[in-house]
Amino acid sequence: MTTIHKATGAGDFLTAVPAMLGYRPTESVVAVPFAGTRTIGAMRFDVPAAENAGSFAAVAMGLLVKVENATGFALIVYGEREQAEAIGSAMTTQADMCGMQVIDRLYVAGDAWGRIGEDGTEALPETPAHLAAMLTASDQRAGAALPAVDEALAAQVAEALPTDLPVALAMAGGDLLDAIEQALSWDGSDLDAGAVALLAAMLNRPATRDIALVQWAHGFAAGESARDAQIGWEQGEEYPAHLARVMWGEGPRPDPKRLDAALTACRYVAALSPEEAQVGPLAAAAWLSWALGRSTRADAYARRALAIDSEHGLSQIVRTFVDAGHLPEFAFSR
Repeated sequence: MTTIHKATGAGDFLTAVPAMLGYRPTESVVAVPFAGTRTIGAMRFDVPAAENAGSFAAVAMGLLVKVENATGFALIVYGEREQAEAIGSAMTTQADMCGMQVIDRLYVAGDAWGRIGEDGTEALPETPAHLAAMLTASDQRAGAALPAVDEALAAQVAEALPTDLPVALAMAGGDLLDAIEQALSWDGSDLDAGAVALLAAMLNRPATRDIALVQWAHGFAAGESARDAQIGWEQGEEYPAHLARVMWGEGPRPDPKRLDAALTACRYVAALSPEEAQVGPLAAAAWLSWALGRSTRADAYARRALAIDSEHGLSQIVRTFVDAGHLPEFAFSR
């Protein structure tokens, strides 16, 4: 799905950035790649110190040039003017080396903003409406909070948690893939304690969790393949490389609507589960966020899971990805 934001000036463009990202960036550098005159996504980075602007720009440009069809980018620095000037200059140098057009260079410092020019920064006169619209959204950290849930429902989920997953699946008709698919329709308004508990049990078992993630990424048929591959692997067969690649962020681009719906389900499962059963859904939420290109939120979910189980494998993997600045390869294709 393509969302069109018509910007007639710097203020309009800055107001549109939170809508593109899904949050208001703070202490950040945002690069918005363009294909011609159309935006094709946005990347957020933690703002570096001014003295580290050169090394930051090299890394950021390395990611920008990987974006399919990108011909240029706009840069917004959410930080101090000194940082904005250093980062703007370093990014322009890298862009010249890589043949990328710099569409615009802007900064946001507290309640002021402006353009990064050849001679530093200059404030731009903007209307209060632009400022108010930009500052009302939640920042990049707020989106990782779990939803508020009914305590009575949470108690029912805790009581319904199965101690034997295979038996629980048999009681549910044995249809693992249907249970995974049905979670995509959850919106939090009418959740069933048994269904939530069943999904919590699945996500806390690595084999069924990985089946769920592959199915959520690529559909029911992919889930069938992942289930069959898991059965084969447990019998000594080699796990298919094309399915393993999904977990590493390689291969065809997943459907972002499915990933987003799955993330909603996992957040509700984590919020409704007792602490010992939260690790699996939190780790799944971390992976789904990472696959959607939301590394800041992925890191928050992974950290929360590791606070409960410091040795949890998938959570450690996601944190390693985030710390290394590693994004899924399909994040760069459209």
